[in-house]
Amino acid sequence: MKKNLILFNIFLFLPFSYIYSEPFELSNNQDELLASLPADQRENILQKMTQADQLNKDLEAAFKEFDTTTTRPKETLMSEEEQKEYEKKSRNWVFGYELFTSSPTTFAPATDIPVSDDYMLGPGDEIKFQTYGNTNLEASLFISRNGDIVLPKLGPVSLVGLTFKESKELLENKVRSELIGSEAYVSLGTLRTITIYILGEAYQPGSYKVSSLSTITNALFVSGGVNKMGSVRDIQIRRGGKTHHTFDLYKLLLEGDTSQDIQLQQGDAIFIPLLKKKARVKGSFRRPHLFEILEKDTMQDLIYYAGGLEKEAKLRGKLELTRLNIDGIEVTEFNHSSNKLLNMEVNDGDELSAQFNSTLLGGTVMLQGEFTYPGLYNIRKHEKITDLIRRAGGFTDQAYSYGAFFTRISVAEQQRLSFERSADYIEEAMANTLTSPSLQQASAEAFSALSALIQRLRDLDPPGRQVITADPLKLKTDPKLDFTLQDGDILIIPPRPTQVTVVGEVRNPSSLTFNSDLELEDYLVNVGGLKDSANRGGIFIMLPNGETKVASTLRRGRRSVTIIPGSTIVVPREAKPFEWLYLAATITPILSDVALAAASLSAINKNN
Repeated sequence: MKKNLILFNIFLFLPFSYIYSEPFELSNNQDELLASLPADQRENILQKMTQADQLNKDLEAAFKEFDTTTTRPKETLMSEEEQKEYEKKSRNWVFGYELFTSSPTTFAPATDIPVSDDYMLGPGDEIKFQTYGNTNLEASLFISRNGDIVLPKLGPVSLVGLTFKESKELLENKVRSELIGSEAYVSLGTLRTITIYILGEAYQPGSYKVSSLSTITNALFVSGGVNKMGSVRDIQIRRGGKTHHTFDLYKLLLEGDTSQDIQLQQGDAIFIPLLKKKARVKGSFRRPHLFEILEKDTMQDLIYYAGGLEKEAKLRGKLELTRLNIDGIEVTEFNHSSNKLLNMEVNDGDELSAQFNSTLLGGTVMLQGEFTYPGLYNIRKHEKITDLIRRAGGFTDQAYSYGAFFTRISVAEQQRLSFERSADYIEEAMANTLTSPSLQQASAEAFSALSALIQRLRDLDPPGRQVITADPLKLKTDPKLDFTLQDGDILIIPPRPTQVTVVGEVRNPSSLTFNSDLELEDYLVNVGGLKDSANRGGIFIMLPNGETKVASTLRRGRRSVTIIPGSTIVVPREAKPFEWLYLAATITPILSDVALAAASLSAINKNN
């Protein structure tokens, strides 16, 4: 089934990748253009260029034996919709399952560390043997299949079933007794590999060759861990047909207890049984999640798995247990210190929630600038902007509410995600261009400019500005403008401005004194005019409140737009040098977004 799925994906994308059917090689021109980019961007673009080539290689690999190391898709930055979809998909994953979505190579056992004295020797281990004194010998010997090594001048010695410490003592005593006046030095060289079996509800069951130093967790990560139905708390090590050891992943994750993570031996089977019991914890816990439950686990154990209650729930909260029984759903309320609840055994399907009632839940908001009492304010849940302005004593006489600069963390995150995707899109377009006929129109200089744009998109820390109305009179007359505050919001009310700022592709970006007689063209002339790289048709005005207006062209070639004190004239970069770029039409709005973000950052810096 898995092989068929791989083949389906390969043939689905094959029409888009036929150009790469031959072994992938770079031309001199491609090599030169790529060499002009920074290493990280060069690597990203090369990766995109080789994706289609890799699909064809996967076609051949699909008919071969699968690799013994299984990796899962890497985590990527998700949009709000993608985050909701992920939360829906992962709702029934028990705590501990997601640990195995990381790359298994991170947890591969080290082979260059000192070996403990209790390491059990076996066929394939290399013994480094030296003697000094009356007799000097040196040899590197591998333990044979029957457990022997043959020492020079001393003959065969059986090491089967011995630990490293016991083997050293045996060889040292043998040298002292048979080579009078000599001493031995014994160490380990190359270690053997062992074959183990991962069975039951594993992500990819089968046999695996691993280092003889491997532990249970090493093997689980190499194989991809458990599947969605597998237990993470009753993982059994079967040795010689019997259950030799039981591993509880929660002991490792929640307590840092590595004593259960034992070293594996040749032929061991890791058996992952079905998940039997689980209970959900939600609400005001430090670690709300779905947890696997063992027999005799109590509510106190469940609360411990969830990291305990948050402070607010301890002070003024309640616990609610939802349980399915023969008569239907039973809901019981408890106090968090109730011994009756804490000592109750957890049933499969139980749901424990914690709620608390508080009016001071909204977090903190920073007020800066022309407030009577600026500063950091704790806000109540659902508190409106008018309520907070009133608490701050209102505005000073110099306040310019039309120029209110408001930022929100969630808006900044959306902007950052948009910039990151724009950078990825440009890299993809560059990769497509390198393999298209328009490559001849490209140049190293153009690639260098795009490289700088990509870097800027990834380095920009967008302020998250949101256009609001802060005029008290407008807020009072139109309740729809009176919005609810969120934790981390910042509101800056500047003093009445006297300047107009010009930024972007002009010869001397600067702030000029506002003059009601001047128009847009006059301000552009006063900063030295436009650069050759300016996008003359894309000039826009960012008004003091954050709104943007595109400069419109009139009959006589002059531009007319209302410019008021505190406005910022933004001249974005022209995208014409990049017409050769695959899907170059997307560059213009990206350049405008970068210019707007830079202007917003400039405005917030001035207001601070």
